[in-house]
Amino acid sequence: MRKKILFVLFGAFILAQFIQPDRSARPLDPAQDMLTVMQAPPNIQTLVRDACYDCHSHATTYPWYAYVTPVNFIVQNHVEEGREELNFSQWAKGGEEGDECAELVQKNEMPPGYYRFMHAHGRLSDAQRNQLVSWFTANMGGEGAGEEEEQEEH
Repeated sequence: MRKKILFVLFGAFILAQFIQPDRSARPLDPAQDMLTVMQAPPNIQTLVRDACYDCHSHATTYPWYAYVTPVNFIVQNHVEEGREELNFSQWAKGGEEGDECAELVQKNEMPPGYYRFMHAHGRLSDAQRNQLVSWFTANMGGEGAGEEEEQEEH
């Protein structure tokens, strides 16, 4: 009886692999991309691509496990939520969300822990984190920019 149950479960698992989420992405237009629009230096481009672009752009690189059901639906859901919150591939259409980037990176909330666990390139050293925070602050009105304006008004 146990063998039958395992056989049925294994068969269901195999059949489930034919059900895949939609991973189609829009064509990339470099002129719309945040790194191009903001003229980011090469070191920042590398950091942002490694730590952010899998979930916050149309340039997602899916790991092998993103093709295994049911994990594929979880991964795709995270990517879609990330793109909805902030999409670096469509920066020229409105990049007002960028003011939160420095704060989230500084608080170690981005990239999230589950991403850092599975992706070594997403693990930022303190120096890299500080470099990103400084660049976001200086170029996109990150953490502190609004506070300075408020202090000047008072």
